Amino acid sequence: MKIKLFAVGKLKARFARIAADEYRFRIVHYVPFEVVEVKEEAIVQNLSESYFNVLLDQRGKMFTSEQFAQFINEKLVHYRKDIAFFIGGADGFSNAERKKADFLLSLSKMTLPHELARVFLLEQLYRAFTIIRGEKYHK
Repeated sequence: MKIKLFAVGKLKARFARIAADEYRFRIVHYVPFEVVEVKEEAIVQNLSESYFNVLLDQRGKMFTSEQFAQFINEKLVHYRKDIAFFIGGADGFSNAERKKADFLLSLSKMTLPHELARVFLLEQLYRAFTIIRGEKYHK
């Protein structure tokens, strides 16, 4: 099982690139992980039946860190598919695109810039694996 993150655009802010690289480095110790940067019009072309597709969307379900870890663990244990997370463009996803997803995830009720949303998701993925493994990072 592997995890992919499809995100619109490149990280421009230096602090975001540094943080994203750090969390990506940490995540690959637990699971094969890849970030794919795409153009906005191409992101939904990566929705695939071979993935469990998770779109980040303000209408999605919010989790605590522990609930998110349980969600990730459940997918790792019970699904035969890789997990793909999608961070869309400034306008988010259309209703048609949302219907193609397997799950809608909201990181916050607040609006986050895409660069921070990516770092936030990466940190929570790393945190989820530390929770699943009972490691000290989460505490």
